[in-house]
Amino acid sequence: MPTLEKILDFAIARERQAQEIYVSYSRVTDRKSFSQLLLTMADMEKEHERRLTELKGKRAWASAFAGSIPEQFSLEEPFKPVTFSPDMEYGDFLVLVIQKETEAERLYLHLEGLAASADARRLFRHLAGEEKKHRDWAQEAYDRDVRRDN
Repeated sequence: MPTLEKILDFAIARERQAQEIYVSYSRVTDRKSFSQLLLTMADMEKEHERRLTELKGKRAWASAFAGSIPEQFSLEEPFKPVTFSPDMEYGDFLVLVIQKETEAERLYLHLEGLAASADARRLFRHLAGEEKKHRDWAQEAYDRDVRRDN
């Protein structure tokens, strides 16, 4: 069973991974506006990382949660390994973004449910909402740019 510290470390690592993926793909895409949007998303993920790191660093995070982590909570499931390559096709990249952002949203909503303090609940609700916006953007881009072409 994961500890609260391991869950926060996991969330921080996922935010770092998202930053790296967005920056890497922004460098290789020939879509200028898409590249700029990816850099903006990377900045947002960096802010998520900062806020999670701040919560963890305060050491008040342990009291921000109600009781212990439920036995069924797992860091492996439903999180799938994210396979990224800078030379992947645009459509495949959008599918990866949809997957990653959906998983992040699900994690933050779950953490919101575990949070005891109103501040922690607000933080996780906010992070979930940001991840949902990213997912919705990727889904719209996929529907508009990829699905339309098929």
